[in-house]
Amino acid sequence: MKWGLFGGTFDPIHFGHLRGAEEILEMFALNRIFFVPSSRPPHKLEADITSFYHREQMIKLAIEGNVNFSFSEVEKLRAGKSYSVETVKY
Repeated sequence: MKWGLFGGTFDPIHFGHLRGAEEILEMFALNRIFFVPSSRPPHKLEADITSFYHREQMIKLAIEGNVNFSFSEVEKLRAGKSYSVETVKY
């Protein structure tokens, strides 16, 4: 089984994210893409981003019905700033 990780702030998630994920899914013959919202992006002020909970709900609604898309809460479970390399290690 081949998986892809799609990280981002997703504030908000939009059609471009979904379309891009579909293209990558097809291009690399993936079985699933996990949307991994950044909990605490190092390049943004926390006050400037929507709460993780609300972004989580928006993502879940946006990917609902697509069996190849899943949500990952791994960033919510980690402490500190959200760096991709640390998330993948987790």
